[in-house]
Amino acid sequence: MTHDRKTTLTALAVALGLGASAMPALAQPVPPPPGPGPAQAIPMGPGAERMLQEADANRDGRVTEAEAWDALAARFAAADADKDGGLTWEEFRAYAFSAGPARRVDPARMQRFEERAQAMFRAVDADRDGRVTTTELRPFAEAMFRSRDVNGDTALSREELRPQRVRPAPGPSRVQAPRAE
Repeated sequence: MTHDRKTTLTALAVALGLGASAMPALAQPVPPPPGPGPAQAIPMGPGAERMLQEADANRDGRVTEAEAWDALAARFAAADADKDGGLTWEEFRAYAFSAGPARRVDPARMQRFEERAQAMFRAVDADRDGRVTTTELRPFAEAMFRSRDVNGDTALSREELRPQRVRPAPGPSRVQAPRAE
């Protein structure tokens, strides 16, 4: 899968509620946590970094909601093979997975991802006609944008595009057993 196609899938996956790290996680294994120490944030993957660079129209290192929507709308238009203003699952999948070098991905993992992506695709398809339009996509994209805008400044930074999960620090559990009396 090319970086552009992977970025498109990531952008649409984010808009569909799958999270910014869905495809990078499929493309490469997450390295094991380092030795003893504090919890460590997972770095932003190359797909999210590229998405930030492509969407950042004024090159200020931040992506506004308008910039994010413009970038997503352009990708949507490119994926709309028949140019009818709606994206079918087949168009989405064909665009996202076409061209580029084949990667070795666990087939079971890929199937689970596709099942989740199809479920989210159906959820965004508000009128249940088998096509997602930009009118249907926009509320989801805006909600995802707002959920990532942690500091509420109406723009996303590199830090806000990083996955929101944190690896726990290795070591003993912090849960204490109840005391016997």
